[in-house]
Amino acid sequence: MARRDASDLASRLGRQAEAVCRHYLGAGRRQGNYWQVGDVRNTPGRSMFVRLKDTVKGPAGKWTEYVARRVMLRRRDWALSRRRSTAFAQHNVSAREVS
Repeated sequence: MARRDASDLASRLGRQAEAVCRHYLGAGRRQGNYWQVGDVRNTPGRSMFVRLKDTVKGPAGKWTEYVARRVMLRRRDWALSRRRSTAFAQHNVSAREVS
């Protein structure tokens, strides 16, 4: 996929952010200008936010997932025990290993 195609796809998904969230993140709900759900696995909760409309802070469709401090500490400890970087741990530790 060409870079322009990916950018176009991101723009089109952003314009339909709420519909995309309702379809793929149905366990969540709308909270003002954001869709709120537990995580990218569509679990119930409030840790992940998807911006539904373009704002000065960024485009519609941008998402952020907040991880509890204790989870980050467990990831760090896991990484250090295996002599890995914490960045490696953030991308490779599944939720089951962290819980």
